[in-house]
Amino acid sequence: MLFEQIRDAVMSARLAPGDRLPTSRALAVELGVARSTVATVYARLIGEGFVVARIGDGTFVAHHPATTGGTRRRGTAATSLAARRVVPRTPHVEPTADVRIDLRTGRADPRLFPLVDWRRCVTGVLHTPPPGYGNPVGLPALRTALSTWVQRSRGVVAHPEQVLVTAGAQQAFDLFARVLLAPGDTIAVEDPGYGPARRVFEHNGLRVVPVPVDSDGIVVDEIPSAARAVYVTPSHQLPTGVTMTAARRRALLALAQRRNLAIIEDDYDTEYRHVDRPLEPIQMLDTSGRVLYVGTFSKTLAPSLRLGFAIVPEPLLDALTQARALVDTQPPHLTQAALATFVSGGHLDRHLRRTRRVYGPRHDLVREHVAGLHADGLIPPPPQSNAGLHQMVHLHPGTEAATIAARLAERGIAIDTTSDNWITPHHDGLIIGFGLADLDQLAIALPLLRAELEVAPHTR
Repeated sequence: MLFEQIRDAVMSARLAPGDRLPTSRALAVELGVARSTVATVYARLIGEGFVVARIGDGTFVAHHPATTGGTRRRGTAATSLAARRVVPRTPHVEPTADVRIDLRTGRADPRLFPLVDWRRCVTGVLHTPPPGYGNPVGLPALRTALSTWVQRSRGVVAHPEQVLVTAGAQQAFDLFARVLLAPGDTIAVEDPGYGPARRVFEHNGLRVVPVPVDSDGIVVDEIPSAARAVYVTPSHQLPTGVTMTAARRRALLALAQRRNLAIIEDDYDTEYRHVDRPLEPIQMLDTSGRVLYVGTFSKTLAPSLRLGFAIVPEPLLDALTQARALVDTQPPHLTQAALATFVSGGHLDRHLRRTRRVYGPRHDLVREHVAGLHADGLIPPPPQSNAGLHQMVHLHPGTEAATIAARLAERGIAIDTTSDNWITPHHDGLIIGFGLADLDQLAIALPLLRAELEVAPHTR
């Protein structure tokens, strides 16, 4: 404490260079402490250059370069630096305690987390201490487990040598932007589309060009000729929820072949297909090694685990692995090992079967309610969505999504608008998420949404 007090007095210029400090004996008497304590503090101050001792003369404040003669402000050095690049800010804000019902999208229900099975998997891998540095590409056991699982569950063509373990899907997008593309290159993205992916592309200096989405998925004919890559969410387009048709998938692959395009396929929640089986992923149809397939466990387990993966052509794996190693050396060993056991032991499959039984009725309730809103003329025709944990609704011109969201927030209901999903001018929309809201909560929130739409101004 005494050391910090004297040091801060020197740094803030309350003690000026050349000021004499009391003798150790006098200061000890004044403070009521042992002289040896003061002597130790003085020795440390001398050693760190804050004061100097002159034999036979005393102890004096040194001419310290950090002394400015003014009041020291917290963060002064940091705030004097200007960022060379603007970092995009995410619009997502965690709910406050006032939120009673959370209809925001992209969030799995934490009450469904398989805590017992996960705990067993974690304790099972703790019989031996964690090793030293591992391979930045990922734990071999996890890469093998993931390649087997995605082939069986999703139809993805994958070998362990193609798997890169990532910290969620977002890290995969960042690696692709840094390794496959150069600043100034053009990447085509869906419009509306996934805002966080778009922002990471922009932050890496890419020219992001919006491409419209219709009921069949991204409009392939409008992908610009300058594009070096295209980012798509074909299984469950975000946010519209439409599924890219087989014909549109083949057209996209044919275009990629002609123009030497890379396709980034984000398959973020394909496990939750509520109506029929999903179409084959674009990656499975690819015969020329142009598709980079991305998966995540943020929707099926928990986003805070930061677990994801990419299936990439083997020639690209080394460069992507080295880029990942520059950032964080390797994925965390414990979570990798636990997930490897969780997947290979069949726990993931059982968890998905159980959560489908929960999310399915929520999806049906939301879909029926949205259909009723359209039948009563309160919203335009909604996009068809048969999968995932959300349903998008368009609003009539003149109805402001932000106003609807704000009025619902006053009632303790959080809901997302589509403002973050668009690049081009657009009509307002809302995204009804049902990952965090159970049937009872939906039964309360959905009628309140209807009530707000009934009194909202609009033109048809």
